[in-house]
Amino acid sequence: MESRVSFAAVGAFVIFLTTALVAGFLWLSSGKYYRKTYDTYQTYMAESVAGLNPSSSVLYRGVNVGRVRAIALAPDNVELVQLTLDIERGTPVKVDTIATLQTQGLTGIAVVELTAGQRESPPLQARPGEPYPVITAGESLYSRLETSIPNLLASLNRTSDSLNALLDGENRAAVKKTIADLEV
Repeated sequence: MESRVSFAAVGAFVIFLTTALVAGFLWLSSGKYYRKTYDTYQTYMAESVAGLNPSSSVLYRGVNVGRVRAIALAPDNVELVQLTLDIERGTPVKVDTIATLQTQGLTGIAVVELTAGQRESPPLQARPGEPYPVITAGESLYSRLETSIPNLLASLNRTSDSLNALLDGENRAAVKKTIADLEV
C-alpha cells in the first residue's frame, strides 16, 4: 500500500503558512502597540563620558525613559561633551531637572540619570536659537569624589602631623608617668 501525497496541496499549505507568518510579523512590528513617541533634548557634560555609548539608557528616577541618540564635542566649546537624548513623550522634564552621568554596577556601563524637578516647575522648552531644549547637567558621583578625595587626604595628613607633634617623646613619657601614677 503506497500512500499518495498531493504535492499541490502540500505546496499550497506551505505558501499559506509562510504568508500567515509574514503577515503576523508585519502586523506585530507595525507598531501602534509598541511604537513610542520621543522628544529630543540636549545636555552638555563638563566631565568625561567614558562608558557612555549611543543607545545607552536614559533613566528618570531609575525608570528607563529613553536613550542617548548622539555623543559629540560641543561645537562652540570643546571642553564640553554634547549629548543628544531621545526621551519618551510624557516624561516630566522640567526647567529644574538635572542630568547626571551614572555607572551601573561593576561593569562600568554608563547611563544618563535625570533627577526630578519640583512639581510646580514649568516644562522645559527650547530657547530661541536652540534646536532642542537643554537639560542642565550636574556632577556625577565620580566627579564629586575626584574633587573631594584630595581635600580629604590633605586633611588626614594635617591631622596625622598634629598627632605626631602632640605625641613627641616628652609627651609620651608624661602620659606614661600619668598612667603609672593613676595605677598607684
